[in-house]
Amino acid sequence: MKTLTASSTAQASVVDGVGQLTANQRYVTLGGSWAAWLFDALDATVFGFVLLAVAKTFAVGLGDVVSTVAWFLLATGIGGFFLGNISDKIGRKKTMMLSVFVYGTGTLLCAFADSLWQLNVFRFCVGIAVGGLWSAAAALVSEIWPAAGRAKAFAVMQTGWSGGGLLAAIFAWSFLDGGNPESWRNLFIYASIPAYFTLVFIWLFVKESPVWLANREFMRRNADKGRLMEIFRPQYLKVTLLGLSISVLGMYGYWIITTFMPAYLQSILNVRIDQAPVFVIWIGIGATIGYLAYGYLAESIGRRLSFAVFFGGMAIMVPVFAYSATLMPLTDGKLLFTTQNVIALGSLAALLGFFTGYFSGFGAWYSELFPTSIRSTASGFCFNFGRVGAIAGIKLVPVLIPFIGFTATISLASVSYVIAAVMVFTLQETKGVQLTSGN
Repeated sequence: MKTLTASSTAQASVVDGVGQLTANQRYVTLGGSWAAWLFDALDATVFGFVLLAVAKTFAVGLGDVVSTVAWFLLATGIGGFFLGNISDKIGRKKTMMLSVFVYGTGTLLCAFADSLWQLNVFRFCVGIAVGGLWSAAAALVSEIWPAAGRAKAFAVMQTGWSGGGLLAAIFAWSFLDGGNPESWRNLFIYASIPAYFTLVFIWLFVKESPVWLANREFMRRNADKGRLMEIFRPQYLKVTLLGLSISVLGMYGYWIITTFMPAYLQSILNVRIDQAPVFVIWIGIGATIGYLAYGYLAESIGRRLSFAVFFGGMAIMVPVFAYSATLMPLTDGKLLFTTQNVIALGSLAALLGFFTGYFSGFGAWYSELFPTSIRSTASGFCFNFGRVGAIAGIKLVPVLIPFIGFTATISLASVSYVIAAVMVFTLQETKGVQLTSGN
């Protein structure tokens, strides 16, 4: 069994000083982390269904509304970095509770925005919390699970993201009204409610990481450890920058797809605002299966090769789905919502979603690459600032559409996946690494 800068004393400090969680406590804590990530995803992705409606309400162009998404993505990077560092200081559980409260409240406030700049502020707050939640939850799940099953455990947690995307699509399908351009406000209200129930559950039932608890004495004795900028010290800089680069490439393609998919289908197939979510539901179903499949594959063949397989799958499926949508038969310029049409396009959407399973890998892999004192800070920075890199992608889409068309623009996302599939081999394989305190 490999260890991450661990010593027998460090291991004993966890076992004898704090004690490991029981199996039941681990599963309950995983369940709480999953729920937090589920409703985090709901609040994060719901905006993609109302881009055009928001543009109409505030009488602005699509490019202006895309700026709201850009602010959100920037905030996830900031939140992942700073709240990740707070998680290393005050604990995983407290940071999760803070993040859940902020993303729920920020989403609720979106419903009452009187202008686009107000909406930007509220979505920025949601983004801070989305980034912070992942940083804390990823560290928590990684630290409470044995090395042999860590990738599978994180895969289970990651299904919360696809589940949240499914919920967002279901909520959009249920609460958006094509005849009421202001119905998007109701969507934000309903999407905010589950966060408060999750907050109570975490408070009552989720356990703090024994590894983090045991590491507090080490942190007190080593005041230079766990500082915000430590991840940029020479011994960590290469891993930090490579991890960030891989995240940027993976996020670049993903956020182009998830941000513009509803608008893309509305544009080329003329489906209604309440019909486009149906295909996003198919993506969510495929993603759920893909997250779990990645976890099992990573335990078998390792982190790097599993990433390469899934990135390669995305490089193929993005243009396949985009161009297949243009071949769907239209009646009077619209896609009829027949069973045949929904299954045909929905099956491709599910396959596209399946290969987003690589998101299961970031939490375990990045947590295994860094010591306990900076684990949440480093993994949060690498993962969440990857979304900041995606800003370039979503800002580029409205610019390119007039020149090369919507379909070709969406398909360009596949380039980032090809590069990412190669770059994963620049980082260390960490399958079997044991996480301990004392580092």
